[in-house]
Amino acid sequence: MYAILGILGTGYIQKIAMPTKEEWQPFAAGKVKMSTNLLEERKQNRTDVFSNRIPKRVPIQVGLSLAVVADYAKIDRRVAYWDPSLLSDAIDELATLIPSDNLPYSGTIYSPVTSQTIDSIAKVMSSTGYMQHPNTVCMSPDEYDELIADPYAFIVDKCVPRLCKALDPEFNPGRFQLALMLEDRMKAAVARKEIPMVQGFNAKYGYPVFPGGNRVRAGMDWLADMLRSFSGVCIDIRRNRQQVLDALDSVYPLLYKTGLANDLNNIDRQVVTSFQLHMATYLREKDYLDFFQPTWLRQSVDYASHGMRTGAFLEHDWERLLDFVYDFPTGSYFTFEFTNPQILKDKLGKKHILGGGFPLINLTTCNKAQIIDKTKEWLDIMAPGGQYTFGFDKSALVYSDVNLENLIAMCETVRDYGVYDNAGQATGEDFNKEDYTLSEGAGNFKSKYYPVWEEYLEKWPYTPENAKEVIYGAEDALLSYFFALTC
Repeated sequence: MYAILGILGTGYIQKIAMPTKEEWQPFAAGKVKMSTNLLEERKQNRTDVFSNRIPKRVPIQVGLSLAVVADYAKIDRRVAYWDPSLLSDAIDELATLIPSDNLPYSGTIYSPVTSQTIDSIAKVMSSTGYMQHPNTVCMSPDEYDELIADPYAFIVDKCVPRLCKALDPEFNPGRFQLALMLEDRMKAAVARKEIPMVQGFNAKYGYPVFPGGNRVRAGMDWLADMLRSFSGVCIDIRRNRQQVLDALDSVYPLLYKTGLANDLNNIDRQVVTSFQLHMATYLREKDYLDFFQPTWLRQSVDYASHGMRTGAFLEHDWERLLDFVYDFPTGSYFTFEFTNPQILKDKLGKKHILGGGFPLINLTTCNKAQIIDKTKEWLDIMAPGGQYTFGFDKSALVYSDVNLENLIAMCETVRDYGVYDNAGQATGEDFNKEDYTLSEGAGNFKSKYYPVWEEYLEKWPYTPENAKEVIYGAEDALLSYFFALTC
């Protein structure tokens, strides 16, 4: 499945008037039409942050997952996954209450619609209807040579059948060929219920819709997630460092390709290609510098050479690694979790854009007066100089993680207190793609399962040139799909 996010993406330049406070909640007064001022302000504020300008106020990016909204609506999560439109009344109500700059419904990343259909052992549902990502391993330590020889083929032949039993011809003979089509049809059926609902609320409440960038993986995180696991790859580092390094080098063209923008001639700097980082803070500094930083930085620089903007969620506490994060391309977008906000702002806040970080736990451990004070204290650190979007350090998993009264008070405080008196002023450092060079070999992706055009024409000599775009569009989509199954 996918998360439906309403505040990522493209630009909007025209200056607009600041909406009045009353225009934030027009529906509470029985109005039907959303304020145009509010829609344009939301667009402009986000665009300013990503265009080296001080916005009129700090953008608010707060979303609640399908599971949280289902809890709020008192609808069984297990039912809502298969028909998100059942949450329509609850989403409508939350949108009138929460002054966020995006629809306060973010959908779901993991769903039984997908995982059950392909019989995934990596994304499973608990008895309470919560989707979980248990620790899995789909590669043994003696299979590094196979991975290095052809990473894509290794994913298709070994990893995916081990992670998704319905796609294993030995485990599921006769029907394994049908599983992918079944999953595609089921996802489409659910999307037909969810997407029009989301589009309708975006239009009704004046939430701007921006295109999102690809979600990508740093090489070490990908290897350490479902292929070898954290513990497994740590053993590999100690026992066979060179083989792990060789693997990271071999898989790099695959990782680079899966995150590359579709149209390199029309790059939008408002779009963020995002890494979700897991393992870095658990490594010794030497191991981080040997194994994690090089391929992650290389990938970010390679994308920057095309003009793409990258970003990352800095999971856990990155304080000891911030000097290395500073080296990433200018204007990278870093959201964060446990890192000290003042240190993060001081080290990265001028060169890069920061987001999130506000502790979710404050919603349930503070009273209303305290949450207002903590929100102001947070903005006093993160807002100066611009280059910041407000959000949480993590997503709420269940509705009990959220005190709705405090959530509303927090967002109202950001809206009213997070206002700048120097809107439009230049800020931060300018990005220049000529400062970055594509690394040697980045585009050398090859696999026995990825067709070479000349060989394709030998088999099908009457294929016209305009078929190439269609053929490789489908091949690239399949590549991204199978890669995502291992993340």
